[in-house]
Amino acid sequence: MRDLSCWSLCLIRLWLLLPAAAESDVEAIFLQKELRILDARSQLPSEDMPCQDSCLPTVWVVSAGRSGSTTLLEMLNQIPGYDIMGENQNMWGSLFNLFEQREAMVARYRSLSEYMTYRQSLKRNMSELRCAYQLRVLGEINPDSQARVVGFKEIRWDFSRSLDDLKLLMEVFPCSVALLSYRRNLKAEAQSRQDSLGAFPDSNLRRDNEAHRQVMRKFHKEMPQRTFMIALEDFSVDLFNQMLRFLKEDSCQYTDILHDNAGSGYTHDWFGTRHFDIIHCNSSS
Repeated sequence: MRDLSCWSLCLIRLWLLLPAAAESDVEAIFLQKELRILDARSQLPSEDMPCQDSCLPTVWVVSAGRSGSTTLLEMLNQIPGYDIMGENQNMWGSLFNLFEQREAMVARYRSLSEYMTYRQSLKRNMSELRCAYQLRVLGEINPDSQARVVGFKEIRWDFSRSLDDLKLLMEVFPCSVALLSYRRNLKAEAQSRQDSLGAFPDSNLRRDNEAHRQVMRKFHKEMPQRTFMIALEDFSVDLFNQMLRFLKEDSCQYTDILHDNAGSGYTHDWFGTRHFDIIHCNSSS
């Protein structure tokens, strides 16, 4: 209602100014600009309405590392129309930290009323912020323009805070789902990290890995419809076909499994080579 009232007032002021002397031309120009701004603002989302096209099909591969997540990433990219990227040098983690810093700063100064009275809104427009973060993520991963499902894999998540960073990411992308990749054999996971990344205390790795797994389970219980847990020890054609059903890719069927990063190494196939012999989809896919 405030915007509509201002719109009417601006129209009246502009109508009154049109026959005025030349010295009023500058004010008339500013009023015309104000009208254009109001028109643009009327198209922006409200606090309760998500941004246009926010329901983008997206998939996040969530892992703490050495749990088969690269194989999972490449299995996803065999699905026609999928372009899942990663890893992204903790891209989302840095954006989440920025979000948290701004939250803390606004909360801090909100309690100091003298700092909030001079041309500052009392709250932030979370809908517009979510839209901005969505565009930033898409700009960072830069998926194929023809992709129908996008996303990324990451092993750098805030497990110490119950995956609050993933929660925000799934708010930013309200139609996204998360594949929670983990490993039951904690000793093997710790050994794989040692073999691939260097020497780490085995006891600490096993303790951390168990904590990560518990956090994933808790997150899955909170969002059972939007998360799918997948253990490395369960990798099978049947399990990946269950994953396809979870993703609502009912027209596709896996016939085999890729095995990237075997032997604690890293794959050199960074270009997303399609293996057409491991998945079959009917023409509607």
